[in-house]
Amino acid sequence: MAARPARSPGPFSRGLTAAVLMVASLAACHDSDSRPDDGGFSAQDSIATATEVRASLEGGTAPGKQSYMYRGLYAGMTRPALEGRMTPSAADSVGGCQRSTAKDGGTTCTYDTVLGTDSARVAVSATYVSDARSGSSVAREITIVRQLPIDVDGVRVVQELADAFAAQTTLLDHRESTYGHHSATVRMGTIKGERENYATVVVAEKHGREELTVTLTRAAALAPAPRAAPQKKKGK
Repeated sequence: MAARPARSPGPFSRGLTAAVLMVASLAACHDSDSRPDDGGFSAQDSIATATEVRASLEGGTAPGKQSYMYRGLYAGMTRPALEGRMTPSAADSVGGCQRSTAKDGGTTCTYDTVLGTDSARVAVSATYVSDARSGSSVAREITIVRQLPIDVDGVRVVQELADAFAAQTTLLDHRESTYGHHSATVRMGTIKGERENYATVVVAEKHGREELTVTLTRAAALAPAPRAAPQKKKGK
């Protein structure tokens, strides 16, 4: 008995198959091209972000938990200690120094260098003032600018750094934060007189890349002004 030829699918079956394929195709495009609004991201992005945060926090802790530390730098460290953290040497990377316009004076120096175990390239600006206790030049304010790798989630980096900073110092009485798409700002620290100590962590999109800026500030004990010699009374 001869086999009957297979029947070709009818119009309804062909339409249903096409609809299923179209839905599957749209779902695949959605999964690969968009990221959930809850901040989830791919495993590769997660690993890159975790690596960035880990490298950002390596380098020890500031003495006495009195300052925040980022890539081994903290406000209150001496100039030789700060420049000793840099690779290549600060002599090769220093971009120039000039008198600071801040009310307490000091000198501001800029550097283009690498920091951390991952040899991340950064731009550093440090303002040095004379410290009365140590008798040496210390960094009152340090700003580090880092262009993040493409697969690093900058907003997540800001969140992780802010949480880590909160655990680094005993001087914390204020914290405020704002978050947006490819942008975040966290300001934290204390402003109690001579114990002034704070950090600002910002990520913003620049030229299609996320750029991280970390500013570390601590009030330094300034060298006392020289005392004027007592004036002699007239007639003596």
